[in-house]
Amino acid sequence: MTGLRDAKKARVREALYEAALEQFRASGYEDASIADICKAAGVAKGTFFNHFPTKSHILADWYDQAMQSADLRSSATPDQTLLDALLLVAHNAVTLAGLDPVLWRAKHAYAPQSDDIQRTERETDDRVHTRITARIRAAQEHGEVRADVEADALSALYVSTVTGVIRQWLNTGESFDLKDTLEDRIRTILKLANA
Repeated sequence: MTGLRDAKKARVREALYEAALEQFRASGYEDASIADICKAAGVAKGTFFNHFPTKSHILADWYDQAMQSADLRSSATPDQTLLDALLLVAHNAVTLAGLDPVLWRAKHAYAPQSDDIQRTERETDDRVHTRITARIRAAQEHGEVRADVEADALSALYVSTVTGVIRQWLNTGESFDLKDTLEDRIRTILKLANA
């Protein structure tokens, strides 16, 4: 019986999640009401709070799932240069922003007000940082990066550059070519560390 109850609960949660994302896309995050989300999901309004404390939790879940998917697409191959690996990670973030710009902008706009979104951003940045640090160390072993360069610091610079450029792009109304700007900044970072 517990298995059926858990399965039903998971289906309701997924219905609320999908309905919320559709409402965010159609009406905007701010204007999407919990009542409309529940109506679209076919559940009573109070049911929402059994699954999500706030709307921002849904946005945080979306961002986490999207970035984990981007992480999977960023897996390094043995013959890949460090530059190619760093560009691929940045390209996947740019692609994500372009695929769902309404949700991406909402996540950016409401992050300062949401501990849950901020936590998810930190966890995402930490995952990328760990992976890139390992990739930089491997590049040092192959002579791509100077041995005296601190891999952890270079990785932190990379992560802050990518997130900073994306924020700048959003804050300026997407007024410049994000992909080209990221590529230029990443190349500049690597020039500082090249053997």
